[in-house]
Amino acid sequence: MASSTTTTFDYSAKITFGTRVVEVKTRVTQTSKEGQILPVPITDPSNAANVTPLFPTGIGFQRSPAPTNSIQTSISTPSNAAAKTSAPLVSRSPSAHSSSTLTPSRKTSASSQTQGRESGSTKNPNPPQKPNHSSNSNPISSGAAAGIGIGSAAAGALIAAFIVWLLMRRSRRSRRPARTESIRLNGFASTGKAGPGGNSSDVSSAAAVVERTLPQPADDQAISGEISRLRTLIKNHAQSYYHSSPARASATGVDQAALGAIAMGNMPIITSTLTSLLSNPSTRMSAIRFCIAWTAISRIDLGCEPVASFLPPEIATCLVSMTGMRDDPQTHMVFLSKWRTISAALLQRTYGSGSFSSSDPRNRNINNALEALNTLLRPYADSQRDDNERERKLEEIMRRAARFGFLLFSQPSTWNFDWETPQNAGRGALVIFPALLQVGDDNGKKSPMPRALEEQELVRGLERYL
Repeated sequence: MASSTTTTFDYSAKITFGTRVVEVKTRVTQTSKEGQILPVPITDPSNAANVTPLFPTGIGFQRSPAPTNSIQTSISTPSNAAAKTSAPLVSRSPSAHSSSTLTPSRKTSASSQTQGRESGSTKNPNPPQKPNHSSNSNPISSGAAAGIGIGSAAAGALIAAFIVWLLMRRSRRSRRPARTESIRLNGFASTGKAGPGGNSSDVSSAAAVVERTLPQPADDQAISGEISRLRTLIKNHAQSYYHSSPARASATGVDQAALGAIAMGNMPIITSTLTSLLSNPSTRMSAIRFCIAWTAISRIDLGCEPVASFLPPEIATCLVSMTGMRDDPQTHMVFLSKWRTISAALLQRTYGSGSFSSSDPRNRNINNALEALNTLLRPYADSQRDDNERERKLEEIMRRAARFGFLLFSQPSTWNFDWETPQNAGRGALVIFPALLQVGDDNGKKSPMPRALEEQELVRGLERYL
């Protein structure tokens, strides 16, 4: 009689990688003939040299060489071939990177064959022996566990402190003004150094406050609208209050003292030419418009003398006194731009309103200009119009020019009035109203090409006078 025994081992493993769990299952079947002893899958781990591998070759696992691993086995072997064997329970201590739990199950089935005339059950003459239950453990001592705990806590505290430091640093950066320069002076970055006893962070904060609180520049439409209205007022005034008939002053001539007071020494045409234009009825209107426009606009120019300027006297005086950095025009323009915007913001309540009070210090220079202009133009006034109304309208033109001058002064950009006759205009052309040119941008830097916001107004055909 010959019999065979078939043994099936089912293995399952759960391996943990961080938060992921991978489960692996495999089945191993072994068949032995009668009298042959199957190798036991798990033996006493203390005899490492004689341990039969837990998994067959090719399953992809290796036994951990770490001596601290513990293996617990529990094997029950059937006394006959038809019995079922309970699977050993294997537990492996987790390594530094993974943990696993393996539970193999063993199923054993036996078949017998009878030869000749014998029948019945056949016992296995050599039943497998039950292995001795053994365990081997190398637990961590309490001192080592305490050391590990303290080290882990210290490492966690250091990591938490580093994260808090990073967050605080980012928060401080977010509170700083968003700018690419430390302290910007309209396009120029300073070194950021503080003065004696000062702090560089205080300087940066002060500069940021100035930049943030300065009024926004006026747009081009507002500026061009103001100068266009001024041009229209002058034109309408000349056409409404003066005549083209022979003048009453023809006997005595043009008042040269009044003409000299208007010219201020830098008028684009000589006084004798202007006298001829005023005396001739055909050119008088153009000459009157030139006289009014020159009186109003030349006195709001930044280069006007304080004794005649329509700008606030404190501003006009400072402009004349600012002689520093003349050898570096670009830097001078930048500093002057910043000074103008800050000064205008501080003086806005005093001079920025649309009305003139009786105590306004600009009234003195405006009245002096009106007196000279009225003396020059009165001989050509239309007798059919109210002379007081004419003088009042002329005063409104001068005051409007003064307000426009303060508007241009308050801008970070730089503006010039161009009275020069273009070369292509011909010999007999006269500029009776200037062009308004932007020569510096909002950062105070000089523009490579001046931009005309208001074009010149020319009168031609004056060859015999010019």
